[in-house]
Amino acid sequence: MQSAGQQGSGAASMPPLSLEGYRILLPSVAGISLAAAVVNITIQQAHASTGISTYDGWSLIAASVVIGALFLSTLVVKRFSKRSISLGVFISIHLGGLGSLALASADAAGVPLLAPVDLLLQAGVTLGATLLQFYWLRKLRGTSAQAVVVVVFSALALAEALTFALSFMPAMVGHFTCVALMFMQFGPVRTSRVMGVPSDSFPAVSESYFGTDENHFSNRSFLVVAALGIWFISIPMGMGRGFPVGQAIHLNPASRAIVLVAVIVVSALWVRFALVSRMRALTTSIWVAMELLLGVGTILFALVPADPSMGAALVLASSLVLQAFVWYMTIAFISFGWRDPYYYACAAWIAMNILTVAGMHVDALITAVVPSNAAAIIAFMGFFVLISAQVVYTRLLASPSEQGEVQAAAEVAAAKAARAAEDPDGLQEGDAPRRPLMGVLAISPQEEVALPSRSPDVHIATSVLEIGQRFGLTGREVEVLTLYALGHTQARVSDELQLSPNTVHTHIKRIYDKTDLHSRQEILDYINEYGR
Repeated sequence: MQSAGQQGSGAASMPPLSLEGYRILLPSVAGISLAAAVVNITIQQAHASTGISTYDGWSLIAASVVIGALFLSTLVVKRFSKRSISLGVFISIHLGGLGSLALASADAAGVPLLAPVDLLLQAGVTLGATLLQFYWLRKLRGTSAQAVVVVVFSALALAEALTFALSFMPAMVGHFTCVALMFMQFGPVRTSRVMGVPSDSFPAVSESYFGTDENHFSNRSFLVVAALGIWFISIPMGMGRGFPVGQAIHLNPASRAIVLVAVIVVSALWVRFALVSRMRALTTSIWVAMELLLGVGTILFALVPADPSMGAALVLASSLVLQAFVWYMTIAFISFGWRDPYYYACAAWIAMNILTVAGMHVDALITAVVPSNAAAIIAFMGFFVLISAQVVYTRLLASPSEQGEVQAAAEVAAAKAARAAEDPDGLQEGDAPRRPLMGVLAISPQEEVALPSRSPDVHIATSVLEIGQRFGLTGREVEVLTLYALGHTQARVSDELQLSPNTVHTHIKRIYDKTDLHSRQEILDYINEYGR
């Protein structure tokens, strides 16, 4: 039998680069790049400037109201059905496409739109394109970190290349292009439904994302740390895009080319890292790359205060790389977290964009207080970058220890056991099956925890934790084995854990290999003989 370290410590090797080997990733690359380009063109002014929108970010804020409502709905709805997701995709495509058509028609007719109407149309296009990004991130659930990097950085490079080309075109051309890009989404959507999900060909291993056990992704504190890292890096990026008085900076052709080259180079390097499975190098150095771009841009602000476009170009490039990193991080939480995928996608999007808008307004606030404000803004940018580095390197990208969590869980379980012993009627027979599965499995299988065994289901779940400890099963494998041992079919396990049937089958095969047990009955016999 193979040990747990052999099974899950490193990332699996990627296949040789070929169309056949990576064909299943192409719809996701196309879908994300098309949606990202629409947002770049409509809200980010095709990177002809560093502006977030023509209304100082209020278009983004208007879109965030709906996305915030979607986030709140995930606290009530356990999982959105496939039918509702398909309907959402249909509505998103038409919302973005028709909104772009209205903007393009106004440009063609030479009729200026009323500001509230224009703002709402921009917000509608942004909302439609953003929800499509969420859909494609959800499609990558359970996909390996290497494959995800290939997708998100390829999509980033393609979106930026298209945005660069359209930055030299009139606004009308850009808006008509957005109409085409939105309705082109139907092609990748249909293709992806025929081809299946990428996780079948590239199954995920949690350790390759942030070097941590997958149970950590269900920990609220880990999610908060990730959000804080995004917040603290987004604020100085917004300040750099509005340097020095909070207004967007015009980018000439040379500075736009700097943005394009920086994004292409970073994307190419990280795709190469993924193809050779150097994931630990990626998860740490990607943050270094963002901070380097942001830092060099800040230095250029100080050295050439009369022409902020070069520094602003590097700050913009840094924010685009952050966007790809947020996609990557969102997929990690979608794959291993216990909430609906839209919960994580909405939270990450709001964290990044609202704080970027706020950063530009911080410039205006500092200007009101300190008229000669360049040095003050640079100092504040450095301060926020320093905080983000401390948060990310000490809490997110480090290999976190779960001893504190395990100890707390053990104490809670022991307290429940003591109360059950003192009051036998306090724990009813039907209580255990109603406990959320993740509530049991959030405890690391490497630690023994005393749980009251008052029903066969609890007995099986507790025994599976022991099996996980003995044979080095991963947290996901323990989840699969628990449901499988409780008598669920592989299809039911797939539905409960939101995994593809092929991924569940792969997990069960790995469980058999590790435990040397080769059927459900052998697992139950082992539990009956050796289980608690």
